[in-house]
Amino acid sequence: MSAPSTFHAVVAAVPALALLSGCAATSPNALAKYQPPPAGEPAAVINVGKHGRAWSVDGAETPSFAEALRLLPGEHRVGINCLSYEILAIDVLMTGARAPLATPVVNARTALQFVLVTGSFEAGKTYYTRCVAVNGQPRAWLADAPDGSGLPQGFTSICTRECPR
Repeated sequence: MSAPSTFHAVVAAVPALALLSGCAATSPNALAKYQPPPAGEPAAVINVGKHGRAWSVDGAETPSFAEALRLLPGEHRVGINCLSYEILAIDVLMTGARAPLATPVVNARTALQFVLVTGSFEAGKTYYTRCVAVNGQPRAWLADAPDGSGLPQGFTSICTRECPR
């Protein structure tokens, strides 16, 4: 490569790198990261399951794909969510002039409910996020049994998004 073309390549790359590194930077509005209690200390456990997600504890963001969260015993506010999706239709779109290419197109309806659950978590006890959808309407809550249908005694829940009417 000649010196002028190398110079032009560097000049062209600098704005792109600045833009990309700016996208990767931490947002000033990002939540703090949740810090679980150290191993060996008494803790309550939230079993997240496969369909719900505990996305925050006391305003701090939890790991995205955590299957279980440990909490210090005591009063906490936990944000959980529940995703509902329904496949309405699957179509095949034919494209390409010379060689036809079949591209599947999925038409789906989704809804995502967010709730904040507040309560006193007990050491050594496991709590479970629950997520069900009825007629496309998601419902998220926290239970003290794997098949629990209601909140543990003394807990409260506030729906913040996709709330039943």
